[in-house]
Amino acid sequence: MFGKRKKDQPSGSEFHQADSEQQLFAQLLAETRADPEKVFTIDMVGRGTPGRDLDEQVERLRRSGVTASHPPATEAAADRSSARAVPSADELVPLNRQPFTAEIGDVFFIPDGGGRVLLGHVLATLHDAVYVAVFQRPEDLPRPADPLVVLATQPVVAGLTLPARFQPGMWEVVGNVAPDTARLLPAYTWGTDLDGVHVTDFSGSRSRPATEIEATTIPRRIVVSPYFIDIAVRAVVGLVDWHPDFEHLRYRSTPRSVDLFPDR
Repeated sequence: MFGKRKKDQPSGSEFHQADSEQQLFAQLLAETRADPEKVFTIDMVGRGTPGRDLDEQVERLRRSGVTASHPPATEAAADRSSARAVPSADELVPLNRQPFTAEIGDVFFIPDGGGRVLLGHVLATLHDAVYVAVFQRPEDLPRPADPLVVLATQPVVAGLTLPARFQPGMWEVVGNVAPDTARLLPAYTWGTDLDGVHVTDFSGSRSRPATEIEATTIPRRIVVSPYFIDIAVRAVVGLVDWHPDFEHLRYRSTPRSVDLFPDR
């Protein structure tokens, strides 16, 4: 598994390699737990098995001008409790979570940097990563807004990230509601023109060669640091300028995972 990594400094792209997607997310979780304000995005370029296959793909990527980076040593992921009470859909009650952990369906407050909060929702997990959507109360929805009504609107920001900011004073879990994954989870592409582009379901468990149109319209899987999502939220509410690097976090109605890979 390898990808192009952009940092907060204008130093171009780096090459980030791991033996598997699971190892990559474990590395990134350790990195963001150590520094919750770390800023990066990683464009998941391709897959390969350790050894010659991956080395050859890496060499082609290096020739395209991407330099190598060496990830820090990993640390064990935080233990997660599987026991939890699931409230009914008409309830939204505070929940206790261990720092740096989140579960599917968790609803959380994400500060906008100006004294207010937006509503976030954990739609899915992928190894140590979480896919979150952030919702802004529509202007025509009076206060106080029913959280379930807000979660039924279109997200303003959505992306794959790490749970390092799920802790007091940052992203605080306030309830758990079953997510609408069929409506919101995207399909992805991976690969290059040289090696062939494939389309995959959200989980990465099913894939096939992409059509020419799919290769140019379906986004790659990109994982970002959680602080990068915080900054994008501040841009949404107008506290900081919107930057082109935020575009891949702007929610768009791209082909959904369930559309291309229906449940069997």
